[in-house]
Amino acid sequence: MPRRLGDWAATLRGHAPASGPWVWPPALRAAFPGARVVETWTGEGAAFARYRSPAGPLFLKYLPAGWRDPRAAERLHRESTYLRDLAPHAPVPHARYLHSAAQQGPPLAHLLTVDRTEATWGWGAFATDPQREAALLDVVRLLAGLHAFWAGPGQPLLRGRWRWQPGEVLARAAAVAPAAPPDVPSAAEALLAAAQALPALLAHAPVWTLVHGDIHAGQVLWPRDGGPPELIDYGQVHPSVPGEDLAHLLALRLNAAERARLGPALRAAYQAALAEQGLSLSAAELAAQERAGLALNLLSTARQAQRRESSGVQQALAAAVEAWWE
Repeated sequence: MPRRLGDWAATLRGHAPASGPWVWPPALRAAFPGARVVETWTGEGAAFARYRSPAGPLFLKYLPAGWRDPRAAERLHRESTYLRDLAPHAPVPHARYLHSAAQQGPPLAHLLTVDRTEATWGWGAFATDPQREAALLDVVRLLAGLHAFWAGPGQPLLRGRWRWQPGEVLARAAAVAPAAPPDVPSAAEALLAAAQALPALLAHAPVWTLVHGDIHAGQVLWPRDGGPPELIDYGQVHPSVPGEDLAHLLALRLNAAERARLGPALRAAYQAALAEQGLSLSAAELAAQERAGLALNLLSTARQAQRRESSGVQQALAAAVEAWWE
């Protein structure tokens, strides 16, 4: 409780980001007067609140008072930076950035965007297999738009943390491989194989871009007025090869049967959408991208599994291992 009270006090004095749905720093309250809470909830890595306000519907993502989670703060700061500085340049629909703040000690952050909840449908609105399959095609086309822009016309805008550093990626891969979680069958062998193969895989997949980092159907909203789908949740956006997102969707979010049935159409739609937006990859180049991306997913998921006990992460690692050996 003292930590929570201290964070609330710092926020109200204007020295910290929002630390509760009703605990806003004075500058934020002055910028959006009259905001009224509609609903609140807490997720695994952040808390959320929706508001009605004279400025329109608002969506707040924040770290609650008393949390001490530097990784969550970094993800929220990364998302805020991307939405503020880079997303407006890209032809990928997203919820418009309004305000953000972050601090390191204690780790707190908030991000305020336009709330799109009542204007859109989520994945749960699709009740039949044909509807869900069509929605997955929308997901890969959105990815293609993101990847093609940041691999091409948007790349001169990418500086500092947004530049691809394959040497750092290879160093992290080498550190992960010897420490496989013991409760995922054949993980150790897969991690060692992926780490050893990664330099050659990346050499055969030279195109780099910004990737979403946690792509699945729940990260897309479909406007109720029929407008183009919108990509959300950029907390893990980072520079990498385009195949990292494609492999994440196909290997970690689909099971083997779904991948065999839906994979060819999803890959074809992704490849065609890339070409339409100026990034042409042959079938062989796309396969090289996906294989490199699978190795990156396998290694990064293992790193997450080493940091924390989570059934979701363990399941994702098992799925990546299975896909690696296919």
